[in-house]
Amino acid sequence: MTMVARASVELREIAQSLDEALATLCAQTHERVDAERDYRIAKARAWIQAPQGTVPEREAWVNGQTADLRHRRDLADGLARGAMEAVRYYRGRLSAWQTLTTATREEAALARTGPEVPW
Repeated sequence: MTMVARASVELREIAQSLDEALATLCAQTHERVDAERDYRIAKARAWIQAPQGTVPEREAWVNGQTADLRHRRDLADGLARGAMEAVRYYRGRLSAWQTLTTATREEAALARTGPEVPW
């Protein structure tokens, strides 16, 4: 397979993977935002319903009441960060191939015309 054919196949695969990574990032971002909203609402309601006691006791009670939502929020945040890393990875691969194809094109042009003599 020629360099051009290989680059064409690879660039198409990278572009498809980047599209999928961007769709995942979008979905995970929505999930993260929804999870954050749900957690904040539940935490505010829990503070209102917290039994009497010291502030640390009430805070512990609120944390206990909202632990599952906090877990969902933190998990959604981690997945969104992971999706962003996938986007960066595919952008980097795409950039590397673009650099390589540009260098190959320049090399071919130089081979056709010969090197320029500076004097």
